[in-house]
Amino acid sequence: MRIDQEGAETREKIRKLCHKLFDENYILEFVFAPNDTLRKANPDYTFLSLHFDCAAELLEQCGWKLNQDDRAGVIYLTSFYPSTKVTLTKTESYYLFGLRLLYDEKKMRASASGEVFATVRELLEKLSTLDALDPVGRQERERALRTLQNKNIITRITGKLTEPNAQLAIMPSILCAISAPKVKRLLESLPREQTVTGEEVPG
Repeated sequence: MRIDQEGAETREKIRKLCHKLFDENYILEFVFAPNDTLRKANPDYTFLSLHFDCAAELLEQCGWKLNQDDRAGVIYLTSFYPSTKVTLTKTESYYLFGLRLLYDEKKMRASASGEVFATVRELLEKLSTLDALDPVGRQERERALRTLQNKNIITRITGKLTEPNAQLAIMPSILCAISAPKVKRLLESLPREQTVTGEEVPG
């Protein structure tokens, strides 16, 4: 295997990043620190890009496919086995859907470097406008947003996830988590059924 040709330190780093992908599913080219809207380069992404073939070969042995979207700046996992997909709750699925809509709307007006920010209130208002989800309690809202944050789909910039004024960075990984055709189908289904359940995050 290619990884056997690397030094011990490189092999260990590749293994650690593979485990990180199992937990977070997405490794992004740029990341944000709390309370900071300036993005910074992610050394994990740079390293994994340089050793992509080694990591891909290692993961393939376990039934995983390593993918890289150069335009979005995202490295992520998919699996040959459907049972490995992460099934989201109804609230998490709707939030993912609403965040993708906000991302598409705001991307055109984003800064030159492409950051997309939104508040929790904007997300809730977007779903309310679509009449897509009944209001949920603060705890359920926080759990749903924290799940998406743990999967590197959003990053909290300011405030608490329970607060409407909390600012979020919507990460480009959302383009991989829910595709444009999927969004279109969901929008078309809302007037009739208004159901977005069992959404799956690639994994």
